[in-house]
Amino acid sequence: MNLDNTPCTRPPEDWGLDPIFWVSAKLFIGDLLLAIPSDLTSVYFIGNQHIVRSVEIVGIVVSVNTRSLKLTVYHIDDGTGIILCAEFTTPEEQSDPETRYSHPLGDTVVVEGRLSDFRDERQVVIRSIKSIDPNQETLGWLERLALRDYLASPFNY
Repeated sequence: MNLDNTPCTRPPEDWGLDPIFWVSAKLFIGDLLLAIPSDLTSVYFIGNQHIVRSVEIVGIVVSVNTRSLKLTVYHIDDGTGIILCAEFTTPEEQSDPETRYSHPLGDTVVVEGRLSDFRDERQVVIRSIKSIDPNQETLGWLERLALRDYLASPFNY
């Protein structure tokens, strides 16, 4: 079920021509874990030469670890894999810990953020995280399956 990932052969100045480059790509966690990192910049290659900078995942919170006032680490599971998601707090949230919200175990969430590697582990640095109705997870799967057809074919510019 995994995509056949190939690095992009186009020059970096042409990467922005692919629409996936400019949006948060709705992907399965299993695909994110297999994405190929670029040697040039902090982007990843997925599918047939598509470039991904930002991702959106839907899954269930299986672990929550508040490491300090500045960082909360979630592990999110969507059925294809588990990925670490790091949420950094704002200075306002650090000064008033009561304003921080931590998603409980078993909560179905949608996470949007930047894909990165930290200490040889793939992670998503959270830009936004919100709870959703568990029934919406099914819609998320359908959106990701539709995008897989696009990712399997090369982008012609």
